[in-house]
Amino acid sequence: MEAYANTPFQQNQDIIQPVLENLSNFYRLWIKYVSCSGTYVITPINKQQCNFCRLIRNHPVGYQRCRETARRCVYLDPRRYHLFPCHAGLYVLAVPLQGERGPIGALATGEIRIDDGTVDTGKVLQKVADLGLNRERLSRYYEEVPVKKREEILLLGETLYAISNCFIRLGSAQAKVRQAEIEKALLESELRALSSQINPHFLFNALNTIQMFSYLEGARKTPDIINALSNLLRSRLGVNDLLTSLRDEMEAVNSLLFIQKTRFEDRLQVVIDIPDALLDARVPALSLQPLVENALIHGLEPYEGIGRLELQAEVRGRDLIFHVRDNGVGMTPEELAKITGRLNRKEIFEESGEIGMANVHKRCLALFGEGYGIRIKSEKNRGTEVTLRIPFTTGDGRRDEDFIGR
Repeated sequence: MEAYANTPFQQNQDIIQPVLENLSNFYRLWIKYVSCSGTYVITPINKQQCNFCRLIRNHPVGYQRCRETARRCVYLDPRRYHLFPCHAGLYVLAVPLQGERGPIGALATGEIRIDDGTVDTGKVLQKVADLGLNRERLSRYYEEVPVKKREEILLLGETLYAISNCFIRLGSAQAKVRQAEIEKALLESELRALSSQINPHFLFNALNTIQMFSYLEGARKTPDIINALSNLLRSRLGVNDLLTSLRDEMEAVNSLLFIQKTRFEDRLQVVIDIPDALLDARVPALSLQPLVENALIHGLEPYEGIGRLELQAEVRGRDLIFHVRDNGVGMTPEELAKITGRLNRKEIFEESGEIGMANVHKRCLALFGEGYGIRIKSEKNRGTEVTLRIPFTTGDGRRDEDFIGR
């Protein structure tokens, strides 16, 4: 199943599930929540899809057609409900769901037959004849499909539309509360920073002076190291937004790696696998630097052999996933459990000002909701892998549908 997006329906699944159960039982229909990609995300537990649809969905081509029908539900006019025929000739009732940034899914009924005296079984079966399915089974399963009067279905449409609006308003209210929590935490963070802030202009001017004198005195590597340090400090002191481009985040990561490779000399190998097409993606500011720094300090610095650090990015479904791997000292199960426990605490920010993994994880939860953030795998003397999952969005704040569809 694809990872959940941060929508009012997925945030409130424990409330929505029984509502869908009761409606499905009352109307004797399969009512589900469909994601933007056409995946059935929330479905009734005590009600199953009809055999006619299950048989068609078991065929690869049939499955793709059914999924396209589900996607169509999402991108219809969200100001009303819709009743339309699917690719197989049955009817679908759909309520598109619109969030603040665009479509977030749809409520849809399982396929139904309308009791209006116009159904021709032969014509319906002809629509799926190219799939090569057993015609006798299809015909038998078609007769099992629920038959409803049009007036009954339109009444259900009004009900689903009203329910969807209630949950969208609930999700919007929750988002405002979460935004207030983020802003409060940022204000507290800024207040702590004021007490120990170094004037950035003074710092960079001093570094530039040191860089110039080291160059004049013939130090070959020192100017490059100072330049990398300046870039790294600039990225940390100049954070004004919650999100930045992956391109900018990687510039800081590369500066950090340049400094550390100078320290490690021949003891460190670095492999970066990030496609150029992803560099415009939006990521939380200061999200990858702490993960790379943690791998270097805690994983590879105590390691006696040749250290290897890998940083990889990939798009999976509608999410952008980063992997930071090292072959260092790793962790015991007890050490891993302790860190995992810290990550799972519900506070939005740590009290300390340190920008660490727990801080990155909690910022992701605050920004994107459950299902996003950090996961850790580690074995003693075998290394560690830290995975960061965030929604895949580009500069305009929208998901990159073209890339996702590749």
